[in-house]
Amino acid sequence: MVQSPLRVKPRKRIGKSGAREVRKEGNIPAILYGQGEDPVPLIVQPDELRQALSNSAGLNTVLELEIDDSESPAKKFSMVREIQKDPIKNRVIHLDFLAIDMKKSVRVKVPVNTQGRSEGERRGGGLEKLMRTIDLECLPGDIPDSIEIDVSDLEIGDFVDIAGLSLGEGVRPIRDGAEKVVQVVAQRAQEEEAVDEPEAEEEEQEPEAQE
Repeated sequence: MVQSPLRVKPRKRIGKSGAREVRKEGNIPAILYGQGEDPVPLIVQPDELRQALSNSAGLNTVLELEIDDSESPAKKFSMVREIQKDPIKNRVIHLDFLAIDMKKSVRVKVPVNTQGRSEGERRGGGLEKLMRTIDLECLPGDIPDSIEIDVSDLEIGDFVDIAGLSLGEGVRPIRDGAEKVVQVVAQRAQEEEAVDEPEAEEEEQEPEAQE
């Protein structure tokens, strides 16, 4: 687990007009919810956010929100649950924080990394990464930064499924353990997949063109 402090301010101006005013000032409107408490509107400075998340855990960082309120300052453990970005300028325009209890499980998406070069690749095959993230459930203090898979001994036709991952004590996968995460395939299978890729790309691009 990676934990970072993040200083925020309470937001008095709510609604769409209030959020626009916050953005004009160069800040990010946000809201903290969860743990059975009323939602708390907040103001986040972009530089503070980047600093808090610039680590190996990224969005899985446990944030200690320091709410700078002269009337009732408070600290809340939380995690980023949703980030909204401007599709053109690619800047953050709204944040949702989820208040967490360090003694209760949370659900997170953890990135998958592969290590080494498989035996199958040395024999002309190819490595396919079927999952780039794994959905896990665990206590906030047990969240892994990433899932590392050593593929060195995999031959053509071999694979690693969710059940075969080393996740650590108290970390549970949410999806079916039989689902494959990585596999080594023969060169022919790779070539057939490559032929299908242009059509898949065209299908994905059509809705974007209509927008």
